[in-house]
Amino acid sequence: MGFQDFLEGTIRVILFGLNFCTLLAGGVLLGCGVYVKMSVNEFTDVDDVSAIDVAAYFLIALGCLVVVVSLFGCLGACLQNHVLLAFYFTLMLVLLLLQIAIGILYAVEKKTIEKEIDDAVKETIDNYGDGTSSQDQAVQTIQTLLQCCGYEGKSDYATDKLLFGLPPSCCEGEPTKCNVIDAFDTGCKTKINEFLTSQSVLVIVVVCSVAVLEILTMLAACYLRKRELRDITDVPYSM
Repeated sequence: MGFQDFLEGTIRVILFGLNFCTLLAGGVLLGCGVYVKMSVNEFTDVDDVSAIDVAAYFLIALGCLVVVVSLFGCLGACLQNHVLLAFYFTLMLVLLLLQIAIGILYAVEKKTIEKEIDDAVKETIDNYGDGTSSQDQAVQTIQTLLQCCGYEGKSDYATDKLLFGLPPSCCEGEPTKCNVIDAFDTGCKTKINEFLTSQSVLVIVVVCSVAVLEILTMLAACYLRKRELRDITDVPYSM
């Protein structure tokens, strides 16, 4: 076995391994999309949040596409088929361009997404009642998860609630009665902005990691396809 054969076998194994990693990364993207969608359903109960839904569905669709394309890559590497490798390369190129488009869309719509979440939470907190409605439960969930009280702060709640008790989620441990002194000082607006910033970094890191893996697998697929085509043309015809 010559060096070229050894190199081809090594790249084939690397291609399979990278596609397996990309398959896992696609699963992570899919999970992130589902997580964003579930978080939106949990955080909002009153407003239209179309931009957030679009972002969540984009992540879900991208994750599914990465998984499918990675399977083609694994098949192309295992079966040593130049047609599958060419199809795989084309899909990977389309996928990479799609990710770039999604990144641009996210950058353009980022403020809209943040504003929709911001407005939905503010309206839900402003309309807080006796704590039994689904909207009130959404407020309790937000304040418990983010450890915040009110929109700008605990002073957002009506005077009667400031005097006779804030929602239990405004205090650590959710006591039966939460007073102004023990309540969280930070409003949910600040916490939500911090949450969105942290999630944005996570999404960017995941997408960039997937893009690097895709470029490496495209290069490997090009090399293997070139070798497969050369082997086909080098095979002599037999009578």
